[in-house]
Amino acid sequence: MGELLNADRTTIVFIDEEKNDIWSIITRHEGPNLPEIQILANKSSSGLLTHIKTMAGLEDPDKINGYPVYNDLVFPLTNDQHHVVAVVHLVNKLRRSPYLTGTLAERVHPNGFTQSDQRQLEEYAPAILRILARCQECYKLTQRLQASEALTEATRSVSQSSLDSEEIIGRVMEAAKKLMNADRSTLWLIDTNTNQLWTKIPFQDGTFKEYRIQIGEGFAGIVAKTREPLNLAFDLYHHPDSDMAKLTDQKTGYRTCSLLCMPVWSPDGELLGVTQLVNKRRQGDFADYDPSQWPQAPECFQASFDSNSEKYMQIFNAQVGIALHNARQFAAMKQQAESHPQSVVLQTLSMLNQVMDNQGFDDILDTTLRSITSKIGKSLCADRTTIFLLDAERNELWSIVAESEDSDRSLEIRVSADKGIVGEVARFKKPIIIPYDFYTDPRSATAKEQDKRNQYRTYTMLAIPMLNDRGELIAVVQLINKLKRTNDVNADLSDRIDLQGFTQADEAQFAASAPLIQMILESFCSYHKTARGQRVAAALMAATRSVSQSSLDPDEILLRVMQAAKELMNADRSTLWLCDRVTQELWTKIPFADGSSREIRVRIGQGYAGTVAATGQPLNISFDLYHHPDANTAKHTDQQTGYRTCSLLCMPVFNPDGELIGVTQLVNKKVGTEAVIPVDNQPVPEAFQTSFDETDQKYMQLFNNQVGVILQNAELLAAVRRQEAVLRNNP
Repeated sequence: MGELLNADRTTIVFIDEEKNDIWSIITRHEGPNLPEIQILANKSSSGLLTHIKTMAGLEDPDKINGYPVYNDLVFPLTNDQHHVVAVVHLVNKLRRSPYLTGTLAERVHPNGFTQSDQRQLEEYAPAILRILARCQECYKLTQRLQASEALTEATRSVSQSSLDSEEIIGRVMEAAKKLMNADRSTLWLIDTNTNQLWTKIPFQDGTFKEYRIQIGEGFAGIVAKTREPLNLAFDLYHHPDSDMAKLTDQKTGYRTCSLLCMPVWSPDGELLGVTQLVNKRRQGDFADYDPSQWPQAPECFQASFDSNSEKYMQIFNAQVGIALHNARQFAAMKQQAESHPQSVVLQTLSMLNQVMDNQGFDDILDTTLRSITSKIGKSLCADRTTIFLLDAERNELWSIVAESEDSDRSLEIRVSADKGIVGEVARFKKPIIIPYDFYTDPRSATAKEQDKRNQYRTYTMLAIPMLNDRGELIAVVQLINKLKRTNDVNADLSDRIDLQGFTQADEAQFAASAPLIQMILESFCSYHKTARGQRVAAALMAATRSVSQSSLDPDEILLRVMQAAKELMNADRSTLWLCDRVTQELWTKIPFADGSSREIRVRIGQGYAGTVAATGQPLNISFDLYHHPDANTAKHTDQQTGYRTCSLLCMPVFNPDGELIGVTQLVNKKVGTEAVIPVDNQPVPEAFQTSFDETDQKYMQLFNNQVGVILQNAELLAAVRRQEAVLRNNP
């Protein structure tokens, strides 16, 4: 437009009625090169009802930031409702001659813009409006995409923190401030012993100072007491409870203008703390806050946290709750362990302190179990030692095998808690000693097969149950192949075997250190259960990182995300249904063994997933699903496929804006990891005679929160690309 009407400068001002803001695009046609384009976003629209020049930020019509205005044309663009949606501002009509040089005053046309120029703009107005509408839509989509990506990055940062509360505080404060574009942020933690909130504030010299407030005191204390979010819009000083904030500001020279305080919950629904965000910063080029202007509210803080801010922070705080819950459980376990007398096993704790600051729980558990098992094996001259921890929820015994103290090789294995020799020890809670030669024992059949696969030979075995103070099983310690005390490590295993095997004396020697080992393992078992939320988040973050490196193709998201969900919930099958709002359908793609896939669609309201999409409510059908009143469709489908549906968990997936974006469907909760398949018209295998419980539903909700962010990222990116293509191909 500037070139067409020979204007020296052109500004288009967009009016965002939703946010009561305006933003503009400015082009300068100075020099022989292409026009310079500048975007100024979110300028205040407080003068929308005044003169258009004032609204556009042109308070002085004769001067714009030192630039002289000799003539100008201001042209409003209106929609079908006759509302002004944009303003075109042309400044300094130039002479047409391409050879004219000199100062701006010499090049300006003496007659300025004419009625003919205005009529030409009127003729182009519909096309300009269409283009501007596309530009504005693309801009808004880009803003939403940036916010959604910021949420992904913020949750990833928190999920990668250590088990140290102080580090979590630092990460959360930094991530939340960046995510919400806040000027300040604080994470307050609850001290149940003193009924207080506490936090640590960092200073520029690297030191920290602890602050405490009573629950019920101040805005954060009110949120801790009521357990409800508190969102105070600009200007906070107008709020009836702002006296304390004013008094604090007067002492510090700071100006509090807006505030968002939200509770932080553990995965189990326990209040752990409060996030506090102060002063939403306005986007755009604004001067920094000047304390000498107090109590005047600076322009940069004249903004408010909105409902979207609350939604994003709720998702973010769920991740914070997992991290804090894990850190608190670990601190309690560590304190309990260190209160016991020193022994050889406590050497693992010094190693634990070294790794806890930069590794996740799974690495800590791996390292600690390997250390304990190798020390037990070494003290009893065992060639191989395994500690099987009880996973009561899955009815499994699982462990990381430590082959030797110097070995870097580790392997997680899982076995049914009621099968095999280890299962027998777990059932009867009695030790089993099998002397030389182990292969002559009738219970050795399974071990023989494993030895054949692993090219190993079992000669003797000792398996000991570990019970807590209530007589409940915690773990089973398995030692294989008692070795001679003096042997050549390079000799064949058969030549190093102690033919006497494990004895009652070995069992008694182990019993001497068993209480301390039992205490550590019980703590780990308890912590491993509570850390499930962290593993959910970690697996999701892995999927997020993987997807972020791809094209954000929905097919890839379907595959990667739901594979993680199936493993986490120990389900036999999983499906992620995506919402097609145009056709009011859910769709997914089912992969086949040959690498192909087939798209399947169901109407919203049809079937279990469709019902969840229609109601927005979870659907958890326990074993046996065939007894459910709405099971006829499932039975009919099973007859066609030969599969047997036993239990089901369907849950809605909402994006951060609260819109339904999909449904996760998990089929057939399993106990154990054996490769069995439930077949229609056959007895249901024991492994599938179980149900998804409240814990599964709770963690799937956390999982789905993050899935919603991933899907929104993909959806917004696709929309931005479509808008860009339209702008390129249909100007």
